[in-house]
Amino acid sequence: MAKVFGVFKTIRNNWKKSVFFTAVLSYGANFANEKYETHMFMSQCCKIVSAYGNMPLPVDKKPKKVTVILNPAANKRNSKSDFEKYCAPLLYLAGYSVTVLTTEREGGARSLVENLIGETDALIVAGGDGTLSEVVTGLLRRLKGDISLTEHLPIGILPLGRTNNVARQLLQPQDDNHVHFLTNATMAIINEVNSAHPVVKIENLESQNPEKCVYALNSIEWGALREAKVTRDQYWYFGKLRDLAAFVFGNKLIHYTLEADLEYSPPCSGCSNCYKKINSAMNKSSGLFSWISWAFSFNRNSGGIDYSKVINPECSNYSKVPIKTFNVNINLDVKQTPVLQINVCPENISYSEFVKEGYSKFRNENSKIQNFIIEAKDVTVTPHIDEENKWLSIDNEDYEVKPMRLSLLPNAVYLFKPDNSINKKKNDQESSLSLDKFKNHIGLKQFV
Repeated sequence: MAKVFGVFKTIRNNWKKSVFFTAVLSYGANFANEKYETHMFMSQCCKIVSAYGNMPLPVDKKPKKVTVILNPAANKRNSKSDFEKYCAPLLYLAGYSVTVLTTEREGGARSLVENLIGETDALIVAGGDGTLSEVVTGLLRRLKGDISLTEHLPIGILPLGRTNNVARQLLQPQDDNHVHFLTNATMAIINEVNSAHPVVKIENLESQNPEKCVYALNSIEWGALREAKVTRDQYWYFGKLRDLAAFVFGNKLIHYTLEADLEYSPPCSGCSNCYKKINSAMNKSSGLFSWISWAFSFNRNSGGIDYSKVINPECSNYSKVPIKTFNVNINLDVKQTPVLQINVCPENISYSEFVKEGYSKFRNENSKIQNFIIEAKDVTVTPHIDEENKWLSIDNEDYEVKPMRLSLLPNAVYLFKPDNSINKKKNDQESSLSLDKFKNHIGLKQFV
């Protein structure tokens, strides 16, 4: 008994050291447990995928070829190692012939896709929203805007970037585990279920090369919140709090003001006016095949509706409104009828509102302030003269502010996603990853 009291007395007399070593021991135990769970999770993934990969191919079929566009600079240069540990093994075990192309500079993904040589059955984007935008831009430039041909080259997303909003919308992860997110994205590719997804075509109205437009799948942001976001890496010494620090120390930006004119048309699910625009575009394209493929593209997923006979007088009515605000954000809102959602913030904002609004965006929460919201199909943004030499973000990539036209293209690309018919939601309290439950979780029943 005296020895026990002696131990407690020693701990009390050296409580600082005791607390420190207890914290270190606890961290080490949690780290080891996390590594063990990840190892077991990946082992189960590999077992299931290898069973699928060992299935004999029909005589008339060859192994699938996929091309991975990898951005090694994504997510603080952790993307390459994460891809090699959690994604590549599953693709190889599934029997895919994998070609990995690595970007070497900003805009490199776009160039790689534009100049892609050889056959491939799918493109896989290993990066964030910015890399995905570059790949889609390169693909549609390569096809000269003919979105009907994208059905034959679906795109898979491996969320290896810092910002993965498009992947989150598609995969809808049930937890914050990064490894689960990556493996589920890889399984969605192996599952080979894809669906049409809209994109936003962005044209620089001052460009001498109008065909060199940019395509986005998430958002366009311009203003004080965007300026604060791009400074967050300057506060690296705050660790996980650097996102908040960018707004806490960005108090000068609350006086940021931008002015522009917006001209927009209302949302439209398809009508004769839309049909005429496509028909006009066909007159500028080359060959009968291009016209037929566009016509097919316009009617796919439409339930056989003849849009040339649908009358919507509002479709061609454009409204013009001047804006003066500290921040404007144009989001691609994927609904049954996709729309461009224009969020115009107030002209003036308090410091506390600025911090709350900025940090809520990093946490993907709803806006904390009252915004003026417009839903549109096409938008033309004309900045005032004093807005020159400023920058905006397109899917978190930086571009100079210029007069631009944004056009919504429904069903423009095909993205791999989980098969909702077999990928049933798990109970939120469920933590066991037994083999059967794991198969349900990743939607691979048909592989067994």
